[in-house]
Amino acid sequence: MKFLIKDAHQADHALEIIFSSLRWFFLVVSISVFTFQYVENPVHIKLILFLPLVVFGLVYMGVSDYYLHKSPEGSRTYTFMAKCGPFFDFIAFSALVPLTGGIDSPLSPLAYLIILHIAVYWRFLGGIIAAILFILVYSIIFFKHVSDISSFDSIVNYFCHVLFLFLIGGLGGIIVSRERKHYSEKNLLVEVANRYYLTNLLNHRSFQECVREDLENGLEFHLTLTDIDKFKCINDKYGHVMGDKVLRQIGAIITSVIPVNHGKVFRYGGEEFAIILYTKEQFDVDRILVQIKQSVANHTFFCEGEPFSVTMSFGSCKQNGGNPDQLVKMADKLLYEAKNNGRNQIVYSNVG
Repeated sequence: MKFLIKDAHQADHALEIIFSSLRWFFLVVSISVFTFQYVENPVHIKLILFLPLVVFGLVYMGVSDYYLHKSPEGSRTYTFMAKCGPFFDFIAFSALVPLTGGIDSPLSPLAYLIILHIAVYWRFLGGIIAAILFILVYSIIFFKHVSDISSFDSIVNYFCHVLFLFLIGGLGGIIVSRERKHYSEKNLLVEVANRYYLTNLLNHRSFQECVREDLENGLEFHLTLTDIDKFKCINDKYGHVMGDKVLRQIGAIITSVIPVNHGKVFRYGGEEFAIILYTKEQFDVDRILVQIKQSVANHTFFCEGEPFSVTMSFGSCKQNGGNPDQLVKMADKLLYEAKNNGRNQIVYSNVG
């Protein structure tokens, strides 16, 4: 949980996981509140309405959690489930509050949390619209449950509650919009600093930081260094502009082969690339690297109508808890072994 709270400042995914966890927590709270109230004052119709609501909540939250954890972040399914969350929260709130005491329901403050969640996606406008919807729900409950709406206390309570909802929606939307703008600007600067403009791959600095963090966190991964065989000949024969095109296309080929969330590709320098694969199995590493090697070798490049092809050599090793320099040195040694043995091949070692 500590890591989720830390990451929530920077990642929407971590924030969604926190909101998802809170739903399960508040479901337990809602069941407890309803059960206590039902024991004190059993109303059969409330029980009939409450049970399907709980079943629906369990099904929705289970499906939502599955896709939040299994779907790639940013995919259509992931985005749909994440954005449906606040709508489900609003519907559940509108049904739970009347069943657990109306305007006196201990679940009423959940409205503020839901408004802020909506503001995460729809900023200021979303916060205001959410506040208006919750004010509408509160007004319906208020005028239905309060017997003397003309009393001073009732009027004060109503308008204070409406004012707080509106302020949370407006101020929450402003704060979220401001923070999101700063976050986007910061991300843009970080992205520019961490990528080579030519290949749009993560750069050497990002590679060093990633290896260091992965080792510190004890992640299991394989490191591969690979470069284009006789790349100088390509530059000499076809020119540096064509050489840049080759680098871009090979970067795209490598990226397309590696499964999403299972690895990272870096422009290590010059014609050399670094690949981190998050897997324990040597078989998976071999399968991916062979596919990359064959895809590159089978790809045809064209320079002024003249076709040509290139090959790549690979050196790959599994990390064993050593420091980053030792790991890179081992992969680099294996890469040179592959090139000295005739190029266009993969050399492995299980020693990090």
